[in-house]
Amino acid sequence: MLERRTKIVATLGPATDADGMLDRLVSAGLDCARLNCSHGSHDDLRRRAAAVRAAADRAGRPLGLLFDLQGPKLRLSGDVEEQMVAVGDRVTFSASGTPGAIKVEFDKFAALVTERSQIVIGDGVPRFAVERLDGEDVVARAVSPGPLSARKGINVTYARPELPAITEKDVADLALACELGGDFIALSFVRSAADMEQLRELVTGHGSRARLIAKVEKIEAYEALDEIIDASDGLMVARGDYGVEAGVARVPLMQKDTIRRATQAGKFVITATQMLESMIQAPEPTRAEATDVANAVIDGTSAVMMSAETSVGAYPFESVTAMATIALAAEESPVIHGRARPIKGEDTSRAVMRAAVDLADELDATALIIPTASGGGARICAKYRKRRPIIALAHEETIAEQLTLEWGVYPTIMDTAESVDDMIESALTTARDFAGLPSGSRVVITSGRRTGTPGATNLVMVREIP
Repeated sequence: MLERRTKIVATLGPATDADGMLDRLVSAGLDCARLNCSHGSHDDLRRRAAAVRAAADRAGRPLGLLFDLQGPKLRLSGDVEEQMVAVGDRVTFSASGTPGAIKVEFDKFAALVTERSQIVIGDGVPRFAVERLDGEDVVARAVSPGPLSARKGINVTYARPELPAITEKDVADLALACELGGDFIALSFVRSAADMEQLRELVTGHGSRARLIAKVEKIEAYEALDEIIDASDGLMVARGDYGVEAGVARVPLMQKDTIRRATQAGKFVITATQMLESMIQAPEPTRAEATDVANAVIDGTSAVMMSAETSVGAYPFESVTAMATIALAAEESPVIHGRARPIKGEDTSRAVMRAAVDLADELDATALIIPTASGGGARICAKYRKRRPIIALAHEETIAEQLTLEWGVYPTIMDTAESVDDMIESALTTARDFAGLPSGSRVVITSGRRTGTPGATNLVMVREIP
């Protein structure tokens, strides 16, 4: 059981609705299920969320449940007639329907655009540099060729904050996610830490403790990355829209840097978009895709994610199996990059957890066992990217589910004990039974003076499994 450290996220959809398919994905290595709020009705989201909880019960282990909010999305009007644009062509974009202009379905489009902006259509072409504003119209010159057609998506780089970070649709979807007990909520098109702070305020208002994920897919987000990391519980490297905005050549270094900086801060990070794209229609990935997944794993990503591969693809089970196999093989790399370095001036709890990680490594312990009320201790240990398995014994089911995206962490449930001695004995037997640890094997276990209290860890000991 204690083999693969990198976690697997799969998007649910029509392809995973077949009887028994979700159980097969779990057996293949699924750790967290993603529900994309951009697709399907609220009834679909309810049904799939319930299916995830039922599959977790059957598997006897926690599964994470991630709701991915759509965020603000610009589109061309449905009245736009298809046309090809050549480099150098001047095109006028208008929200008001100026004759001869390309109509945009956003009434403040001109206010959105700045002198630094580029207007990018569809998956990256055509691309326009803004030349000037003409009242409510935007005049732009094509810098790359491509087609314009009805309902195409638009990205505007370096935009003014005229678009709402959280739309009316997002508010409704967020309420449902909180009602259904979502473990993670991801926000699309994040531009600043303020966007995540707004999301946290709404989530808290619903009485939810969901972990919040910032999707890094805009140039502005990458430029404000440190502030966004501070305001978030985790990040998603959403390579699709970032590639559209910045150009595909800019994606690899952004991905590597985001993984490194998130890990240093002790935040989990998911690498997503087109990881096994060919498996939408093919039973095996390409060599390039396998290398892409492996590089993300070696860079230290906490999790890798599939979208259309599992939601609408012909081979969802094979996709999860391939992802798990590639990740496990890549973890044989002699170095996993991006691991956090010790920080001077740590508080007692963090220093104790780091000492536990080092001790488990020095003693070649079978595992590091962490009873936890909040999950914080396990998260601290995960950021060092050591190969020693971290068995997190959560006192709440929700905490266990929220640890499913942490690198190298294997969460399960354990009741709170009356005394520290009882807690330690219970932890040893629970970890043994959950992870199949052999009797007599040496482990490192952490504790505090009070059981079930977040942040009270001040004790590290070496014990043998009974």
